Amino acid sequence: MRGNDGGGGDEEERTGEIDVASFQQSVGRLEVRGAVVVVLSGARMGSEIRLDGPEVTVGRDGACGVWLPDDGVSRVHARLCVADDGTWVVEDNGSTNGTAVNGVRVSRQTLRDGDRLLLGRTVVRFFTRAAVDDDYSRRVQELSVRDALTKVYNRRFLDDRLAAEVAYARRHGTSLSLLMIDIDHFKAVNDLHGHPVGDEVLRQVAAELRRRLRAEDILARYGGEEFCVLARGIEAQGALVMAERLRKGVESLVVHLETAIRVTVSIGAATAAGGPDLTEATLVEEADRLLYRAKNAGRNRSCGGMLPREPGGVAEGPNGSTPGRR
Repeated sequence: MRGNDGGGGDEEERTGEIDVASFQQSVGRLEVRGAVVVVLSGARMGSEIRLDGPEVTVGRDGACGVWLPDDGVSRVHARLCVADDGTWVVEDNGSTNGTAVNGVRVSRQTLRDGDRLLLGRTVVRFFTRAAVDDDYSRRVQELSVRDALTKVYNRRFLDDRLAAEVAYARRHGTSLSLLMIDIDHFKAVNDLHGHPVGDEVLRQVAAELRRRLRAEDILARYGGEEFCVLARGIEAQGALVMAERLRKGVESLVVHLETAIRVTVSIGAATAAGGPDLTEATLVEEADRLLYRAKNAGRNRSCGGMLPREPGGVAEGPNGSTPGRR
């Protein structure tokens, strides 16, 4: 708008420019203000939580905008808020166990789409959503945590959950088990029957494994014909019992297609008692070592062990015989 006299025109135009810049900044904040976090672990696993305000608190207190019932999370653990430039940032609120973004502990950090936040032992994933409909949100959530073929959790989710569970076990000294499961001679299934049949075998094996696990256990596809189970709060012998239950379940499975197909699995079950030396890498390496020990011993068997490493660990079947010997 121009003033009533020519002398004030420049002044008013300059004021107008300031107003426009302020308006554009506000619009920018509105465009990215809508965001969402997807909970990848913990009691609210699978939940999608919208961040609708300029500032949202995260914590164990039920009044928090992002409520995480996790005893490793402080009452008001952190804040998620929109910065002046329109980006979202996370600010730790002096929490007991800290806040990490993509594995790095931070006090304040600008967030980008797909960033993983670790709060206590709960992992959440951050996404901006300018104008995202519910169907798209569900697809984003599904793609972020599920394997497209088998519908069990994917490798990325497993890595996130493993990091959170190892951190918790280290801090509290609790036991944690990782089972590495491999379908025996799976290449022969693909070569003989074709990849579509192989895919169906993978789907049915995954479903059989899922049926035989506790609600709190995490089953994920590690890659190819390998699956992993992450189980907390069971000792080494309990992990071996779980492995045998899974092995026997798959051994009894018949995949009915054009012909009846049977497969077996070999399982390595590594258990750690927590403590400061535990890492994701050591647990995965031990489970992998035990898996190959089971493979080398003849397949279709379970092999368990403890970190720090103990002798023995091959599961025994009835009358002391090694299960699955051919």
